Amino acid sequence: MKKFIVALLALVLVSVSCAAFADLPAGYKIMNGYDPANFVSKKAPTEFKMAVIVKGVAEWFSRLEEGVTKFAKDYGVDAKVQFPATTDAASQLEIIDSLLTQNYDAIIVVPNDASALEESLGTALENGIVVIGHEASNLKNCLYDTEAFNASQYGQAMADALAEATGAKGTYAIMVGYTTSITHMEYAKFEQEYIKQKYPELVLLNDELPTCESQESTTVAYEQAKQIFKSNPGLVGFICHCSTDAGGISQAAEEMGLKGKVKIVAAGVPSSYAKELKDGAIYSVTTWDPALSGYVACLTAYNILTGVPVGQGSDLSAKGAAPGYESVNLILGDNNCLIGNAPCIGTAENVDTLF
Repeated sequence: MKKFIVALLALVLVSVSCAAFADLPAGYKIMNGYDPANFVSKKAPTEFKMAVIVKGVAEWFSRLEEGVTKFAKDYGVDAKVQFPATTDAASQLEIIDSLLTQNYDAIIVVPNDASALEESLGTALENGIVVIGHEASNLKNCLYDTEAFNASQYGQAMADALAEATGAKGTYAIMVGYTTSITHMEYAKFEQEYIKQKYPELVLLNDELPTCESQESTTVAYEQAKQIFKSNPGLVGFICHCSTDAGGISQAAEEMGLKGKVKIVAAGVPSSYAKELKDGAIYSVTTWDPALSGYVACLTAYNILTGVPVGQGSDLSAKGAAPGYESVNLILGDNNCLIGNAPCIGTAENVDTLF
């Protein structure tokens, strides 16, 4: 009888062990050995501590902080944004390593260089800390990456805006924050390929991608743009991907008498460029609302901690708090990437109605 009971218990234990992996969220694939089911917390949600590490102190990330603050209030969670001292991986790494000693339940990161953070984020996972990425489709040591839309949706919107502004003819340039910023490079590559196919008379300067880096600095963006304008007086368009780039590019264009002649298609917070949009210095701002991104990334971590499956078709809109995330797609790549449908295009006509 005892042998039978022991055998039965062993069978039950094996079944439970297998179920944790068999009952994965819809579309989810274990890529790094970590099952989200193993990160369910025994704490009360009001005891959760979450840190959101951003790339820098630009207005974009202040807006993201608004979403994190709203989430913390809505769910009664201790969730705060951590701003790095400098816009590089070393500063982000310093924050992560510090968090590992402070009993955090979740770390959400917008990496400047995902590869530089992998080891420390792997340690976080080993210690049962939920890791969520944003703008990080190549981050391996995370349970999910969350995005407002995919690179092709965003890149197409930017490319179409440039074609509309320039009449789809002439030479254009592309600026990214860093070549190590995976999302910036994904957007840029798709834009170049899409433009080649759909707008063959629009030609990337020297067919070189990217044309330049801004290093997440308005000053560097200004200096790079000015050099490019001097060397290429016939340039008709400029696509830029860091939220601070358009200010530097538009300043350089104005100083060189090119305001409105070089069509700037930018990323960023639309309201911060309201003047430039209205006076024609910038043609459009294609973006997503970082407040919603911060909210959704925190909600994803919260769901994991409370045992709510997150997968294909999951509603991460929090009953209207994050429109565009009512039914996310789960795409398998380097990680499990949750993609919403939340684009936002700022123009002179609608900028006063946007964030």
